[in-house]
Amino acid sequence: MKKLLIAFCIAAMLLSLAACASSPASTSSQPSGPSSSGSSTSQSDTVYKVAYMGPMTGNSSQYGERNKAVYDFAIEEINASGMLNGKLEITYYDDKNDAKEAVTVANKIVLDDEVLLCFGPFSSSCAMAAAPVFGKAQIALVSPSASHQDFTGANEYMVTGSLTQDAIQGYNCEFVYNTLGLQTMGMIALNDDVGVSSTDLIEEKYTAMGGTITSKQMYTAETIDFTPMLSNIKQTDPEVIYAYGTYTTVAQIAVQARQLDITVPMFSTDNIMVNEFLEIGGEAVEGHMCLTGADPNLPVEKYQAFLTKFTEATGLVVDSIALNAYDQAYMLANAIQQYGADREAIASYMRNVTDFEGIAQTYSVVDGIPQRPFFPVIVQNGEFVSYTA
Repeated sequence: MKKLLIAFCIAAMLLSLAACASSPASTSSQPSGPSSSGSSTSQSDTVYKVAYMGPMTGNSSQYGERNKAVYDFAIEEINASGMLNGKLEITYYDDKNDAKEAVTVANKIVLDDEVLLCFGPFSSSCAMAAAPVFGKAQIALVSPSASHQDFTGANEYMVTGSLTQDAIQGYNCEFVYNTLGLQTMGMIALNDDVGVSSTDLIEEKYTAMGGTITSKQMYTAETIDFTPMLSNIKQTDPEVIYAYGTYTTVAQIAVQARQLDITVPMFSTDNIMVNEFLEIGGEAVEGHMCLTGADPNLPVEKYQAFLTKFTEATGLVVDSIALNAYDQAYMLANAIQQYGADREAIASYMRNVTDFEGIAQTYSVVDGIPQRPFFPVIVQNGEFVSYTA
């Protein structure tokens, strides 16, 4: 009997040791931030988990990969600085730039109780689809680029780094009509949420100023031959053309326009600010313009140092989306410094920030929307440079 008792005790001890050895590093269902409960874990070992959802595969994967490069770059800086007395850890999820997939991914992310915040998505359609999921879970969804005017109003956990389409197209119309002095415009745009809303807003604002839309052409994502639509625009003899789509598509539109001897200036959204746009478009995109929050010639020392360091590290050009993502990573670090792993407090901070010292300028975020200006940029000699009248 005694031997049986000893054997039973040994077996119980071995089972206990095996269970400990197979446990994950953290099984807490609460965020792994600083705790006031007297935990013996040192704050320097604290891991703050965040997520990113965006197009990591598919036709828009270049945007997801660009955002990943920015978040990786910023988080590496933040962790190396020691400002958090711990470290940020980011996990990337692929929404394929598809609204249905975005809902699936969002539901997966919110199941992790340790995720403090989710960056992304890239597109407004995915952001609008995912918004109810994150709102219900009370987790901030912080997109660097969603510009749909209803996104931040979906619930109190939505934040964007972009201006709304209403504000963006207001800047565009002011620039084209007042700065450039061009009073007739043709438009060619991808028939998606942003393409429809941007062309509608331009038509509304531009005509209110006294301008005329001579032609409005919408294409599908499968379109590769734009010459019929461009020919229709050419017949209306506009002074300027608005072209919206991916940077690849807009570059192809510019090439085909020049082949048709369309020589009027063209402008787009600033998602064209990538090296590939310049490479694909070549001479055809000389003089192409956009408005951006990332003026490459802004005379701010720390901003210029960032541009150089980031480009050297990644080979990528900084556009306003990259700038937004970088600033948002540091906003999160500031929020964690102040509130630890309190998801509700983090969401509230990200949605309403006063006088945030961004890498390029100081600005505020009001009800999830940044309050800052756009700057005109033009392609000259194969580079994006500040536009000067």
